[in-house]
Amino acid sequence: MPAIDPSRYKWIKIDKREDGVATLTLNNPTKKNALSRPMHRELQFIWADVDMDDDIRVVVLTGEGNAFCAGTDLSVQDEDNQSGRKKPMTGAARRLFWNMLDCEKPIIAKVRGPAYGAGVNVAIACDMVIAAEGARFCDSHVKMGIAAGDGGPALWPLLIGFHKAKEYMMTGEPIDAAKAAEMGLINYCVPEAELDEFVDGFARKIANGAPLAINYSKMSVNLMIKQLTAGAFEMSQAYDQLTLFTADHAEGTRAFLEKRPPRFQGQ
Repeated sequence: MPAIDPSRYKWIKIDKREDGVATLTLNNPTKKNALSRPMHRELQFIWADVDMDDDIRVVVLTGEGNAFCAGTDLSVQDEDNQSGRKKPMTGAARRLFWNMLDCEKPIIAKVRGPAYGAGVNVAIACDMVIAAEGARFCDSHVKMGIAAGDGGPALWPLLIGFHKAKEYMMTGEPIDAAKAAEMGLINYCVPEAELDEFVDGFARKIANGAPLAINYSKMSVNLMIKQLTAGAFEMSQAYDQLTLFTADHAEGTRAFLEKRPPRFQGQ
């Protein structure tokens, strides 16, 4: 099958090794790797290329520098809203979520710094999550006046239970890596200085295993995830898109950019 072509991707750096481990690095460091629209598009479709590359056995997904992904690039989103765009963007979120679940190759998230908003849900949509002690996980949608979306309402309850999931989605409060590991939101929290070596060893362990058995085991589990989460994902995306056009979201965006607390009015 054809090898993945790194030249096709501007916002994701691709590093393939001979041992079957490929590292995909989200590359928007000036915005803490927040997802711009073209970056989101690349992340949607890269998983088909990963699947077709027989040299790749396991993927490590990480962020450039000291952040995994700080969510959505709000400056770009604000420009879209000002331009009068009215078409809901549910398709892009749907493709990203399902394409990650449908990718047969195991995906390990290596997390430093913030994994916020859409970024945290990209991380937990991976098959395993390993984070440095300073990492923080936060579904921060509500703090921007947006209903939780991007797969969060589908995945968080499966990982940490319904009551805890609702607590963190309704408050938008961050969870440090040690607590996230204790709760089962992620697999491991390791010291910052040991993160690269730990993830590398973990990835090589999986890459050295029986690839078909590992891939098909993943797909069996993910089939159950898809069956359990399809309805919640679609409803959450509808509410997510609805709240993007509210006064509360406009206020949340302004408050974020102006570095002040938002004043929500329920409108």
